[in-house]
Amino acid sequence: CDEGSSYRPAIFHATEEERSKAEAVREGILASRPEWDPATAIVPLLKRPKFWEAEEYHQNYYTKKPEDYGYFKRSCGRTTRLKSVWGKREYACYHDLEARCFGGRVVNEEGDEVDAEVNRKDVPEEVAGALPQWAIITLVVGVLLICRVSCYLWHESKRRRQVSMEEVERKCSDG
Repeated sequence: CDEGSSYRPAIFHATEEERSKAEAVREGILASRPEWDPATAIVPLLKRPKFWEAEEYHQNYYTKKPEDYGYFKRSCGRTTRLKSVWGKREYACYHDLEARCFGGRVVNEEGDEVDAEVNRKDVPEEVAGALPQWAIITLVVGVLLICRVSCYLWHESKRRRQVSMEEVERKCSDG
């Protein structure tokens, strides 16, 4: 699944104030999770680099290709990993389209309690495809190619047998 330096977690800051806030939040999270080892729960605070927006086909991928995304999520074990990190109850809360865990209310960035908005992009319920679309296309093309080659070989074999039979008949009639 997603691996490599571009997938490592980090907290990016543009100002010293943002860095201080991020450090305080990180320390608060570690304090609230005594079962986590601070030595292994390392997420670096980095100066924010230039941000490059991904190409259009990457934007909202889970809405454009839900079966492919579902396949990826299932095959990578993402759901299992999130449940082990967050806990099953928290995972269920944050994936509940009716926001029942929050009583339908949440606190926004300004500190005001507001109605929870869920599924704002109207994404259908997640479905994991048997295979990603590119793999299905590759399999279909492969099967069609195998059929075509098999038919060619069968016809070629039949033609050679016909030629052999004609030679045998000609030799028998000459002999």
